[in-house]
Amino acid sequence: MRLLAHLVLVVTVGLLFGACRQADGLMPTPSEDVQAELRDVARDLQNVASARDPQARGDLADDLRKYTSTPDAAAAVDDLSQSAATVLAGADLAEPAAEQLAHNLWLSVAASELSDRQTETLQSDVQSLLMAEGIAEEHAQQIVAQIGELQGIVGTRVRRWYELF
Repeated sequence: MRLLAHLVLVVTVGLLFGACRQADGLMPTPSEDVQAELRDVARDLQNVASARDPQARGDLADDLRKYTSTPDAAAAVDDLSQSAATVLAGADLAEPAAEQLAHNLWLSVAASELSDRQTETLQSDVQSLLMAEGIAEEHAQQIVAQIGELQGIVGTRVRRWYELF
């Protein structure tokens, strides 16, 4: 009888603590207008990579900055944009990769309620994409780190008491 009581207690505690992970936050979906703007961001990324347009660095920062609401976030977006432009310079960035990178950069700016797990997934996606396009791992990690910093600034999601376990 005692063994059964202990077994029930262990299973109950395991189920309670197993459910205490951080819930996923709301992942924004781009509207039609935002999708059109993301195509502009993708072109900016390709222009930065090919060095066709000397104003592409500024255009990239301007296009991403419009999704920020605080000066700290705008400064972090500027830093991310400049780092991305530096890392991508000279790369052969294909259009699908540019579009996916534009979407991921937009998510890093516009998504304010991502869980830690969602942020890590976003960072992993960006790193994989950059490395698939021939960017060195250490340069990709620099961008990934800045995405994490940016999410720390724009993130408004409050952890619940049960997520601390």
